[in-house]
Amino acid sequence: MQTLSDASLGNTLVTKVTDSTKSIKGTLGLVALSVGKLELDEKSFPSVIIDYLFVDYEHRNKIYEHLEEKVSTSLLYYAIQTAEEIARLAGVRYLILRPDGGKEHESLISFYQSMHFKYMTDKHEWMYLKLT
Repeated sequence: MQTLSDASLGNTLVTKVTDSTKSIKGTLGLVALSVGKLELDEKSFPSVIIDYLFVDYEHRNKIYEHLEEKVSTSLLYYAIQTAEEIARLAGVRYLILRPDGGKEHESLISFYQSMHFKYMTDKHEWMYLKLT
């Protein structure tokens, strides 16, 4: 609800994924992005934040022939591309996220690491991808 509230105020961009071929009905997933800052060791870095990344339960871990990849991968690629565009325009340096379930959610952590995300430090739950 907080994400939708932030979106209605213009603070968060929410993008949903649907199947353009119409062979799969409904929303496959969504990603919510906002701009904020990463604070680490008393320094502040402008960042794009993945506030929310959700794939409908029915479509999780499925690869549809005409999509060529999992919905989660498509959403994360979209978030990365959007963050890179913002970085070119506004000097944002990082794309950050906090994995749902924390460090104990090993398969999710592996997924993000396969997309080149790293933990900021051993003490933090947040992961980052350097954009510039």
